[in-house]
Amino acid sequence: PLHDGKEQTANGTSHKTSLTVPYLNPLVLRKELENILTQEGDIALIKPEFVDEHPIIYWNLLWLMERIESKTHLPELCLPVPSDKEHIDPLSKVKTVHIQCLWDNLSLHTEASGPPMYLLYRETQPTSPLIKALLTDHAQLNKNVIQQIISAIRCNDFATPLKRLANERHKLKSNGVERSHSFYRDILFLALTAIG
Repeated sequence: PLHDGKEQTANGTSHKTSLTVPYLNPLVLRKELENILTQEGDIALIKPEFVDEHPIIYWNLLWLMERIESKTHLPELCLPVPSDKEHIDPLSKVKTVHIQCLWDNLSLHTEASGPPMYLLYRETQPTSPLIKALLTDHAQLNKNVIQQIISAIRCNDFATPLKRLANERHKLKSNGVERSHSFYRDILFLALTAIG
C-alpha cells in the first residue's frame, strides 16, 4: 500500500508526502494483528499512535478494509487531531489520503540483475530486423523468449515458461550476467502485464 497525501506547512502551502510499506497477505496480517492485540490489548486499535508504531499493519489493514468495502474507523487515526476551535468534520480530510497497491517496487531492482521481464515486454520493439539485431542486448532476455513465455501462459502451460526461462538464465549466467529475480514473480508479473 502507498500512502500519498498532502500536509499543510506553516506558511499555508501544501506538499505531498508518501510512505510505502510492504504488502502482507491476509494470513500474515491476521497473525501480526493477533500479536499486537495480545501484547497491547484492543485499545491499541483506537489510539492514533497505532499508525506510527505499527505502520505496516495499519496500512495493510486500511488497504484490506478498502478492498472488502468495510466501514472502519481506521482512516481517522492518521488524521491530525483538530483543535477545539475547529469544527470541521475530520472525515472530510480523508480525501487527501490515497492508497495504492503496488505489485512491484522498481527501486528494489539492481542494474546488475537487469530489468524484470514485464519491463522488457513494455519496451517498444523496433520494426526493422536490422535495427532489432543491432539493439539486441546480450545481457538481457531475448524478446522472442518473452513472447514464447507469454504464448505458453495463454495455453495454461506453466512448465514450458519455467524451463525456457531457466535455460535463458543459464545462458546469461555463462556470459557473466546473474538475474536475481524470482522465477515465479518474473513470470507472474509478465503475465499480469501482457494478459491482464
